[in-house]
Amino acid sequence: MLRRLLQRLRGGQSVELPGYTALGVIRRGSMSVIFRGRDRKTDRIVAVKIHKPEARKAVERLESRYRDFTEGQITAAFDHPNIVKCFGCGDLGGNHYLVLEYLEGVPLASLMAGKSKRLQGARLRLLHQSAAALAHVHAKRFVHQDFCPKNLLVINGNLVKLIDFGLAIPLLDKPIVRSRVGTAEILAPELLRREPCDQRIDIFAWGVVAYELLCGQWPFESPEHHQGLNRVLNVTPVPLGRRVPGLPEEVANLVMRCLVKEPDRRLRSMNTAVGVVERHLDAGV
Repeated sequence: MLRRLLQRLRGGQSVELPGYTALGVIRRGSMSVIFRGRDRKTDRIVAVKIHKPEARKAVERLESRYRDFTEGQITAAFDHPNIVKCFGCGDLGGNHYLVLEYLEGVPLASLMAGKSKRLQGARLRLLHQSAAALAHVHAKRFVHQDFCPKNLLVINGNLVKLIDFGLAIPLLDKPIVRSRVGTAEILAPELLRREPCDQRIDIFAWGVVAYELLCGQWPFESPEHHQGLNRVLNVTPVPLGRRVPGLPEEVANLVMRCLVKEPDRRLRSMNTAVGVVERHLDAGV
């Protein structure tokens, strides 16, 4: 079904989906294809995300072990200005699809890689919005599991949108052992050690993003010959305040608290991060 749809689009044809018209491909990923579409009732432009058939087994394994919700149902549970909106979801020829708000923006990963001038003076505001989004996810009792710069879309006016809840799972009453899924460089130590995890894996990920955004370096860089992800387990980051002298001390300490390797000593709530960063939004970082 998905292959035929793509072939017709390549031939210059529009394609009818349930209630929508697919107008072209926005992005192809390893797990899904995202189309630009039009709502036939409202004429609104939307993004339609369809899971690839070959990725369905991996999603089914995740759902059978950890969740009773589809990605569409999870995304639709959120109502926050810094989280992508989901207008609906369903099944298309055996493939799960969801209808999302259409966003024209640039992933934070691209802005960071290119050292974009858009980041100058905006870093704390971007971090504040991303922290608020993550706090909302946790308040709704979910863990994102893939919080990273490629899943933070920066649109006009430096508005942040957290996207892609394909790996999100419910936040349970006690930590559980989870699969090693997500962006490798941002996986929390307890995930790497295959220990019980909870929302603090997202908090660790936010700390990694914050550290790199504020100083331009991955926190676990080291001249020693640690191999790959062993750096996350073995390297203690250089204090952020030493790398960014003009950064408010409270913010620098906050980020370092997020990067603590032992989850019991790590920051426990993104609400705390929201409050700390909010107090320093005018710092011009």
